[in-house]
Amino acid sequence: MKRAYRLIVVVGVVYFALFLYAHVMPEFLCIILSVMLFVILVAILLVALISGFTRWRKRSRLWFVPALVCLTFILSAYLTPSMGKFISDWRFGKHLAEYSRVVNGLRYGILSCSTPCEGTFGTIHVAGQPAHIRKIKWSRCDDGGVFAVFLVRIDVPLVHEGYFLKSYGENSNCNKGPDVPEKQWYVRHISGQWYHFSDQPDL
Repeated sequence: MKRAYRLIVVVGVVYFALFLYAHVMPEFLCIILSVMLFVILVAILLVALISGFTRWRKRSRLWFVPALVCLTFILSAYLTPSMGKFISDWRFGKHLAEYSRVVNGLRYGILSCSTPCEGTFGTIHVAGQPAHIRKIKWSRCDDGGVFAVFLVRIDVPLVHEGYFLKSYGENSNCNKGPDVPEKQWYVRHISGQWYHFSDQPDL
C-alpha cells in the first residue's frame, strides 16, 4: 500500500507539472508525455481500487487513500487551464517592454514593413525580437491606429498562439475582413490594448 501511494504521488506530480507546462508553453513532447501519464494514472486508479477493496481493506482503515489521491491528481487537470493562463500572462508581462519597443519602432518609423502595410498585414523582421516569438505581423489602420500580431514559436501541429495589440477603433479597416482575431481565434484580454489569441480555448 505504501509503495502504491509513493508511486501515485510521483506519477501524479510529474503529470500535473507536465500538463500545466503544456498550457503555459505548448510543446508536442510535453503533451504526449502528459497524455501517457494520464492513461497510467487511470490504470493505477483501477488497480488501487481493486487492491484496496480486496487486500488493503483487511489491514488498514485508510485503504481508500491511494485511490483517492490518484483520483485527485487526475481531476487536477481541470485546474491547469486557468493556472496556465495566469502564468502565461505573467510571463507576457515580464516581456511587455520588448513587445512595446517593437510596436513603437513601427509606429514611429524606426522599423518598417517590406510592403506598405496599409490596411493589410506585412511581416516584420526584427533583430533581437521578443523571446519565443517566431513571426511579427503589422498593419497600419485608416483611423491612425495600428494592429500588431506576435506569433509564439511552438512545435505542436495545427496549434497557433500569440499576442496582438489592438490600437484601432470599431469602424477601422483593421476591424474588418478575415484577419480580425475575434473572427478566427479564441481571444482573451490581458491588459490595456494587449490581447492573447489561440485556436485552442484552453490556452
